[in-house]
Amino acid sequence: MKRVKTRRKNFKISNPIGFALFIAGILLSLGLIAVLITLGVGYGNDAVRYVQDQIQGTVEEINDQPTFTPEPTMEPTATPEPIQTPEVGTPAPTDTPTPEPIGDIADTPAPTIDANAPLYGYTIGINPMRDAGSDYKDECEFNLAFAKSIAAYLEARGATVVLTRDSNDITMSEKQRGQILKKADCDIAFEIVCNHMSAKSRGCYARYGASGTYAKELANAYQEVTGIPFQSNHKSGIYKKTENVIHYCGCPCVRLVLGNWDNAEDRAIIQNESMQQKIFEAIYTVLLGRLKG
Repeated sequence: MKRVKTRRKNFKISNPIGFALFIAGILLSLGLIAVLITLGVGYGNDAVRYVQDQIQGTVEEINDQPTFTPEPTMEPTATPEPIQTPEVGTPAPTDTPTPEPIGDIADTPAPTIDANAPLYGYTIGINPMRDAGSDYKDECEFNLAFAKSIAAYLEARGATVVLTRDSNDITMSEKQRGQILKKADCDIAFEIVCNHMSAKSRGCYARYGASGTYAKELANAYQEVTGIPFQSNHKSGIYKKTENVIHYCGCPCVRLVLGNWDNAEDRAIIQNESMQQKIFEAIYTVLLGRLKG
């Protein structure tokens, strides 16, 4: 069998000049590539710088432009009013106007009550007798005016005063008047009235139901201040008779007959304002004694 021998092949350059040219071409190509790369990088940097310069120039042009400032207006800007938010539970407002007080109520200030006043906490009823159906119109008007004046006097001393009427144009029974005082829970009450007799007759007195002592004190105090004598048929100054007001008012009540309206002397005394102040003081003293006693 024929033996195969392995033969080592040796690299031989058969053409040294051609090989040298080949190597030189490679090196030249590599150098050219390096140059191109360098130039490319330089151009890239120049491009970036160019763009940056353009942006900077644009910004400077914008900053150099004049700033527009609006001219101030002469009229001040009105501050809007704050919106009022109603509290929960507040009723919705209506367009209905509030009615104005009628008569003298608008001009009458609310009385200030002094807790230390002598009559504070007491309710006093006053019945100015007569009404629109009475034949004695002048006396009807006087009784109301007198009652209002003494009511103010007593209120100034702390009392709560209830009148059975506040007008001369109403008509009501004595029972109705008594029920008004009872409903007000009065502590004490009295009535104001005048007699109508012969013009020559004079006289005052007090009429009562169950309060004889109260009637006697009131009649005596009144007669002593005014000087008007007791009526001839009631020489003791008191007369017991249960009237409707006295019966229904539910508290001690006395009817004080001031005098004879048809007698000029009696009438002049009870219409005198200075005398009325003395009468108010006398009545007040009796009431205070009864309420505090």
